[in-house]
Amino acid sequence: MIMDLHNHTTFSYDGSNTPEEIIENAIDCGIDAIGITDHQFSIGRSIGAYIRKLNECKAKYNDRIKVLAGLEIGTRPAPADLMTYDISELDYILFESLDDFRAMDFFEFVPWRRRFGCPAGLAHCDIFKMGERYGIDMPAVLRREDLFWELNTSGNYDCYYDFLTNSRKRRALLDAGVGVSVGSDTHAIYEFRKKQILRANQLLDEEGFKKPFVI
Repeated sequence: MIMDLHNHTTFSYDGSNTPEEIIENAIDCGIDAIGITDHQFSIGRSIGAYIRKLNECKAKYNDRIKVLAGLEIGTRPAPADLMTYDISELDYILFESLDDFRAMDFFEFVPWRRRFGCPAGLAHCDIFKMGERYGIDMPAVLRREDLFWELNTSGNYDCYYDFLTNSRKRRALLDAGVGVSVGSDTHAIYEFRKKQILRANQLLDEEGFKKPFVI
């Protein structure tokens, strides 16, 4: 199954396309599972309308592609309201940029993440540098905390290229049994990198990586 679990629409301040346009582009590119993950700080208390729209898309495209309702939550810093409103209807969430020096402390993040009942992953995050910073085995921690890791193909993050070329790091995640997703981080369909998405999915399949359990 070819997945792309990181996409933004006009629900995000920096998204250029409607959910339907993102989904139809994914269909045209041969994607099997598409996740919409708009920014939590753009949506705010309109989360109900957001989920309803994505549920409509699920029904509309049910026979053509698997649509997943996600949300990207900022950590630089954590949301001021700590996400006290209900997001239980989401299929999954992505926490972004937890490796950034402005992000919340990882040991503060872990108990906060446990408050969310749906599957969760770390988006465009260099977990190996984080492991060095905190002195912990990040693959083991991700497995213990049921967090998957995103292979972000946007080309904006060095950890993508490092993962493709570093067999030791791939083996560390594989041995730990950490789920790995693929995300294009698309904000406009003209920037969609089909070749990179297909290549990343192929690599995960060939090496036997566990898919996030949202798939």
